[in-house]
Amino acid sequence: MSSTEQVQRDRPGRHTAPPASPRRISGRIIAIGVAAVLVVGAGIFAVVQLTDGGAQSQPGTADEKATVINTDGAVVDGQQLTTALHIKANNVKVINSTVRHKGTVAIRVFPGVTGTVVQNTEVFCEAKGMVGVGNGGYTATKVKVHGCGTGFQHYAGAPAVVTDSTVDDQPYKVSYAFSESGKKHPTAGAGLVAGPVKATKPWPGPDNTGVPAGTELTPYTGSYVITEPDTVIDGKILTDCVEIKAKNVTIKRSKINCKNEGGMIIRVFDELVTDASVLIEDSEITGDGEGLGIGFGHYTLRRVNMHTLNEGPRVSDGAVVEDSWIHGLVFTDEKDHQDVLQTTGGTGMIVRHNTLEAFNPTTNDPFNAGFQLGSETVDLIDLLVEDNLFTGGNYTVNLRPDTKANKVVFRNNVFVQNSRYGPASNEDLPGVTWEASNVYLDGGKPVTHGP
Repeated sequence: MSSTEQVQRDRPGRHTAPPASPRRISGRIIAIGVAAVLVVGAGIFAVVQLTDGGAQSQPGTADEKATVINTDGAVVDGQQLTTALHIKANNVKVINSTVRHKGTVAIRVFPGVTGTVVQNTEVFCEAKGMVGVGNGGYTATKVKVHGCGTGFQHYAGAPAVVTDSTVDDQPYKVSYAFSESGKKHPTAGAGLVAGPVKATKPWPGPDNTGVPAGTELTPYTGSYVITEPDTVIDGKILTDCVEIKAKNVTIKRSKINCKNEGGMIIRVFDELVTDASVLIEDSEITGDGEGLGIGFGHYTLRRVNMHTLNEGPRVSDGAVVEDSWIHGLVFTDEKDHQDVLQTTGGTGMIVRHNTLEAFNPTTNDPFNAGFQLGSETVDLIDLLVEDNLFTGGNYTVNLRPDTKANKVVFRNNVFVQNSRYGPASNEDLPGVTWEASNVYLDGGKPVTHGP
């Protein structure tokens, strides 16, 4: 099970559902109604509001209703809901309830919300490709999910704890810690001071990458070999691989799906066509478990949700990857050597503020690396890697020991402690600057070799 579904934000609308009868529970009363109702108990008053509209609808889907919990400490007990349940407050409990919904996400915990507990609850998805419980940052115990494309959605920026729960009657478990023993890797450098664990903005994930809410997608009918400079593709569904053979091509607010075993989903022919380049933003790129995301250089990915493919982008001359979520790699062979990002050399590259997941928390498998670096084709020059959230891998960041590097800088990156062998290898190579601001998510300890 992977955390792949994109979700969006609320939009208020008219109220249409009739009020339900309130139920007294544990000294509190919760009523789900047409407009605002109260959760009463111990002086706590919670607004539970039913909204209408594109709450988190996928592009092109109909508007959907959502019941919104926006008071800290609220308890939803013994309810039978036929709307989505949106949790926008801290320490909310959903217990002994049933949620049936036809939309995108049945129970959604919004970004930044903490302390959500879902327990002894059943979720029924009544539309194709739905998420049962998402986006992340919650605890689910004894939860049964039925008919959902993704039962429990979570990601490195908002991990979940799921125990004693099922998806379509099959046991589901999740762990963000690699369970096998691996090599010991020193992480305390002499004289280094821990850097701050902070993000300048929310980590990329299902809420802030991919096609924006409310975008109406229509089938793409043009050529998949782009030869016209300044071509713009906006709001389209592309069902084949794309070849970029022109400069200043733009693909935005679109979904690209192509199963290309051993090949690129998007290929920039910058080595053949002078100034060939592409900007891809606010889009989703998938590969049905096959293919590499994009390569090789002179592209920009911005707010892209890339998943369900064999490997992520190849990074070469002029490549920029920022504000994107790359995750959900798929094993196709035991010999797979999968990397979220890989470079074999190049110059003038930026990897900034991405969530790069080289770990599958439902199978407890790390992939090869979050970023695999080398200089097999040309020297590695002028590469900036900053403000990223890294997770998993054998080594999360793996530099080949024979790499010829110059002005390669890693700074302000945050690492989840779930690699097989260690967070980084050969980060002390000549030409590589590895700052003390590269830290673990848990505790802020610097990620570096010992003396």
